[in-house]
Amino acid sequence: MARCGRCGLWNKYPDSHTEQKWAGSCLWYQIRLADDEVFTERECDRFFEKIPGVSPMEHFDYTLRRDELGRLRAEHRRALWISITALVLSLIGLFLK
Repeated sequence: MARCGRCGLWNKYPDSHTEQKWAGSCLWYQIRLADDEVFTERECDRFFEKIPGVSPMEHFDYTLRRDELGRLRAEHRRALWISITALVLSLIGLFLK
């Protein structure tokens, strides 16, 4: 179970924030929570345990880069198989001619 207050993507508002109603916001889902809701258990696929000394924006940037690298790797593998298939079909056509 995820708890927003323990997530690296949780951006706590400073005590001098003008809206004292909200404790902070989730950088991923862009939701704001009141103080009593911050540590309640919830289902969250994006929960990322907070690393001490790292700001929420650094956690957010890391999450974006990690997701982007995974997507690029999948695209690279698909492009590789398409090019191999095209090469094999070209060689088959060359030998049949």
